[in-house]
Amino acid sequence: MRRRGFTLVELLVVIAIIGVLVALLLPAVQSAREAARRMSCGNNLKQIALGLHNYHDTYKTMPSGWFDDPNIDPFESWGWSALLLPYVEQQALHEKLGVTRFTLRDSLATGGVQPTPSAFLQLAQTRLEVFMCPSDSGFNRPGSVHNNRNFNGGNGTVAGGHAQPVLVGVSNYPGVAGHRDVGSNASDPDNTGVFFHHSNVNFADILDGTSNTLAVGERETFHCRSGSWVGTRRTRGSAGRSFNILIGTSRPKMNQDTNVIAWDTPRWGCMEGFSSMHPGGAQFALCDGSVRFLAETIDHYWHPNTDVNGSLAHSRDDRNRTYQRLMTRHDTLPVSGF
Repeated sequence: MRRRGFTLVELLVVIAIIGVLVALLLPAVQSAREAARRMSCGNNLKQIALGLHNYHDTYKTMPSGWFDDPNIDPFESWGWSALLLPYVEQQALHEKLGVTRFTLRDSLATGGVQPTPSAFLQLAQTRLEVFMCPSDSGFNRPGSVHNNRNFNGGNGTVAGGHAQPVLVGVSNYPGVAGHRDVGSNASDPDNTGVFFHHSNVNFADILDGTSNTLAVGERETFHCRSGSWVGTRRTRGSAGRSFNILIGTSRPKMNQDTNVIAWDTPRWGCMEGFSSMHPGGAQFALCDGSVRFLAETIDHYWHPNTDVNGSLAHSRDDRNRTYQRLMTRHDTLPVSGF
């Protein structure tokens, strides 16, 4: 008896059907993976938010955005995220680095509580998953701009006698500094967010309510520059060496596009604000400990007369939209529908 097999046409039809099914399935798989990554990113922000509450319970204030010794040149400084380490299950790393017991400049030169600078550098380069969003594909990209997050001396010299710039651990989660650029002067009345130079903000200072004020947000490395959990390269510097490593403002509109706003350059505009690799927006932790996803289409208004640092009056302008109002802790402007 003759056995009948598949004809070539039948085989090609089956292969075509399988190809169509796979093509239909792949987007669903990719979407499911991104949903899982976004959930993990949200969990990171939640852990950071809870850490901020525990820090506040201990010290009755939020950690300072960054701080330095005004009597020395503006070299590297510990940031709010380094102060937060014990409250995100990194007590041992906090102690080995000598955070608060040594200035970051001294740690680079002496290795903190360790005998050599190399011991400190190894610790400062620790990859901390709690500060890294798994959706950000820029960390491992050759030549990624996050590699600029290094310390080589706040005034341009090489700190601690190192021949090359020192790469440090990166972070996707800058703190919210307010409605616009903030001054590096601790007494600057224009600082309106939660984290800024020598900040000492407690929950009572958040007059708009902790559920209406953003504390920490996302910034990705694929298009933009993220930050560093260790601290800042230059406490009173500008551009790539400045405190933008640690904080962000509402000046640039949140967008994945590198052309963030028309009048600002992509490089600096992007690194001063918030962004993510999640489709359609980014996640933020609020001062009440909750985590919210804000769409990149959120209402946005930047005062056309605002200069580099702006003014307190600009932050209280009733033309400001939802995005700006959420970043200011005491503008007394109501927020709804975000």
